[in-house]
Amino acid sequence: MQHRSILAFISKVAIIANLVYLLSTLFLFITWMKIPRDIAQFIAVMGLELAPFVNLLFALILFVQFLQKKEINLPQWQTFFNIGMLVVQVALLFI
Repeated sequence: MQHRSILAFISKVAIIANLVYLLSTLFLFITWMKIPRDIAQFIAVMGLELAPFVNLLFALILFVQFLQKKEINLPQWQTFFNIGMLVVQVALLFI
């Protein structure tokens, strides 16, 4: 039960970080939008720096639980969204 709660917690943190990642990526393309400096710094750190690490941690925990053949009690949309965002972040890293 403890592993499921860790995976569920990491998944929820990853979803929040991924949404902020999408927001920060949007702000990079919309240059006319003026936002306060403190908010921009928070969005940049959480979105561009924290999101890839949380996604990688989520994917590693998910992979270990899959290899151990433990039951994964997460909604499928959370798993697909987080893994999909990890793929997007890795792809944008090499562009």
